[in-house]
Amino acid sequence: MRAKKQLFLALILCLGFCHCLLFAEEQEFPPAKKKILVLSSHGGYGHIAAANTLIALFGKEYDFSIYYPIGEVRVMGIHFRENFYNFTLEHGLIRTMNFIARNIAPGLFKASRKQIEGTIDSWIEKEKPDLVLSLIPFINYPATEAARKRDIPYLLITTDNDLRNWSYGLEKLRHPNFKVTIGADLPLTRGLLLKKKIPDSAIETIGLPLRLEFTVRKDAEALREEYKIPHDKQVVLIVMGGAGSKTALDYASNIAKMDLSIHMIVCAGRNGPLKSKLEKLELHPSNSMTVMGFTEKIADLMAMSDLIITKPGPGTINEAIAMQLPVLVDNTSVSLYWERVNSDMVINYGIGERIKKYKDIQKILVKYLRDDKVRASVDEAFTAIPPNQFHEKIGDIIKLSFK
Repeated sequence: MRAKKQLFLALILCLGFCHCLLFAEEQEFPPAKKKILVLSSHGGYGHIAAANTLIALFGKEYDFSIYYPIGEVRVMGIHFRENFYNFTLEHGLIRTMNFIARNIAPGLFKASRKQIEGTIDSWIEKEKPDLVLSLIPFINYPATEAARKRDIPYLLITTDNDLRNWSYGLEKLRHPNFKVTIGADLPLTRGLLLKKKIPDSAIETIGLPLRLEFTVRKDAEALREEYKIPHDKQVVLIVMGGAGSKTALDYASNIAKMDLSIHMIVCAGRNGPLKSKLEKLELHPSNSMTVMGFTEKIADLMAMSDLIITKPGPGTINEAIAMQLPVLVDNTSVSLYWERVNSDMVINYGIGERIKKYKDIQKILVKYLRDDKVRASVDEAFTAIPPNQFHEKIGDIIKLSFK
């Protein structure tokens, strides 16, 4: 009797197992997600913002793994420190950074070429990506070599309008499946890449990466209510980068004394001491001010503002153009050499001008805030700027990059 029961149970289990196999064969399981290995940087915030934008757009479609190769480079056993870049910006050491980027960094990256290639090769071995995607300058030739030897496509998404640092070494490019996206067709973008013998067919002009919040319409009055911004004053936004530059304090302290009847929103970024100093500024009775630490809500701040004062960084200017916000570019001292082209773009587009001396601030602010003809001219100029197509086109470019 016991043997019959055991035989019966065995038959039931066997039938059940066979049914599961048949059921599994009938099911259509979704294909595994494609994997993208992203090369990013902690220097500044533009690279991280671009990576976050890609994840926001395609995080459900692809698996992203983000690595930071510049921080892995060793010179005489000492790691590169991207935070040094942020330190120089915070303290206004622009000439120092220009000297390093022009005269020291190229030699260091050339000497570290094999090291960079080996590091990226180890990441490719670990992640088994279907695509290597770079958002950073200097390392792209060894990175393309690591991808080429593994037969992995390579996509370079630039976040600057001056590609001298981005194209370093690419005259030796051998990767057969290489694509690069650029913000605009300029002598220092497409023109420079063509001089490097990169095929015209490999270059896609789609606009610089733009965070999703800059693509949606915002209710400025509701935002003013939320942020407690006066409804009866024009708003001047001061942004000098995510690292927080002391230049923001220079502008705020000058404007604070002026009888302008405006409200300032000043962003201190991650610079805590700067935020404390800004909060202690004495204001002219007609003015008011909001001081912000690091925030992801720049789109909200721009939507509430009548103009922005900023350094010539490509990210903020790209975002201001998307929001159709007049731009006053800081030119009171030397700029990072690869950012000067952005200042030229503002002038050429007719959407703002440079501030060369602090004594000119009041005259320029009155011009762009109170002169109806100037404001109408700027509004018209914005309509002539080609729209940013990054969101519309980058998805197809990624898909076509896969083999």
